[in-house]
Amino acid sequence: MTTTGAPSTTADLDLQAGEQVGEYVVEGKLGQGGFGAVFKAQHPLIGKVVAIKVLARKFSVDPEMVARFIAEARAVNQIRHRNIIDIFSFGQLADGRHYYVMEYLEGEPLDALIDQQKLLVPQVALPILRQVARALDAAHGKGIAHRDLKPENVFLGRDPDGDGFTVKLLDFGIAKLLAADDGSKVKTRTGMPIGTPYYMSPEQCRGKDVDHRTDYYAFGIVTYQLLTGAYPFDADDFMTILMKQMSEEPVPPSHVNPALPPAIDEVVAWLMKKDPAQRPPNLVTAVKALEAACEGGGISVPRPSAAWETPTPQPGGGTAPTLPAQRSMTPHALGATAPHALAATMPSGTMPPVSAPVAAKSPLLWIVGGVGALAIGAVVFFVMRGSHADKAPPPPPPVVQQQPVVAPPPPPVVIDAAVPAVAPPPVVIDAPAATVPAITPPPPTPKKPPHPPAGTKPPGSHDSHSIEDPFAK
Repeated sequence: MTTTGAPSTTADLDLQAGEQVGEYVVEGKLGQGGFGAVFKAQHPLIGKVVAIKVLARKFSVDPEMVARFIAEARAVNQIRHRNIIDIFSFGQLADGRHYYVMEYLEGEPLDALIDQQKLLVPQVALPILRQVARALDAAHGKGIAHRDLKPENVFLGRDPDGDGFTVKLLDFGIAKLLAADDGSKVKTRTGMPIGTPYYMSPEQCRGKDVDHRTDYYAFGIVTYQLLTGAYPFDADDFMTILMKQMSEEPVPPSHVNPALPPAIDEVVAWLMKKDPAQRPPNLVTAVKALEAACEGGGISVPRPSAAWETPTPQPGGGTAPTLPAQRSMTPHALGATAPHALAATMPSGTMPPVSAPVAAKSPLLWIVGGVGALAIGAVVFFVMRGSHADKAPPPPPPVVQQQPVVAPPPPPVVIDAAVPAVAPPPVVIDAPAATVPAITPPPPTPKKPPHPPAGTKPPGSHDSHSIEDPFAK
């Protein structure tokens, strides 16, 4: 990579208080690293406080490095995890340097806490490691590896709802971004281009392509450092440290800090396996193993809230178990929206008396009652019709209309054509022979039509349903 030879102090001028950067006004400088500097700024109208990270000029002039920087920052923004710092704006300064705007955090990095306390008891260390693990697993689920995990990139904010810490993971993609720089620029505790040798995995030390499992190894080293106050591998020069990372096994943590349960040694060794394929499937699983080791050794570790048990997408990771409280809510929720589903879960004898059998018999009762009513009505009708026939009343029009319905008519008496054929006297049908002379048909008249009306038979003809009038001869 070609350099200009210009001093870094003239090439990378600090932003001055009151200077406008995008929508924000710079208030002061927060820190300096190998990749650039970070400044505090505020929105002049709404008062939102942010941090602006400015990429060093030597990286800003390299198009490939800038493209990788922007791509990594964009991917981190897509994760949107509560334990990963939020990045919400990009831009370029007038002198060509690139920058992005991120949320402003109040607190201190994890390395500052280590400097103050030297080592952390498991009751303090494990809640921090738990949040770091969930942030990394979420990033790995999106195909992003941090590649430069170390205490400087773990920021601790005070939890407003408790006495613990709220963790924010910083500098995603910076290790990958800075990996193309000169190897002689490698430094510790300043954010160097190829990573920090104290936290580099064996595959990273060899210069091979790395994946998310390199973060597992670095996580094991951070765990070792927090619980013992020492690095697992140390030496007077960086090359010796790199060689130890590739070939040696660390001293068990419980040998360095006898207050630790020996079971922790196995979990740390699992994380720091030389072969990436032999490391844990995900970091949440490793943290749960650390918690179990502490509890097995008589050390009580604060348990996470229900929100921390939510499953996080991760490659090859497991799923957090369902909480008992969540299972107990299921029947109540079903009952609120589907009463029939709730009734199916009730014991026998608890159902209300208005049940399905009553509703099932109701249509049958209506049908039987209706048929019975019709039968009774028919019997009454036949009885009344017979009594009227015996009295032989004058044929009212309704009786004539109902005659064909009551019974098939007996053979009618052929009457004179002068009597309308459509109205035969129904009383003659059932009357005895003694009463017939009282009804003498009139004698034939000369006005008899040559042809009988429709529906009658001429005299002398015979029909199976009619007889000849004996009184007409």
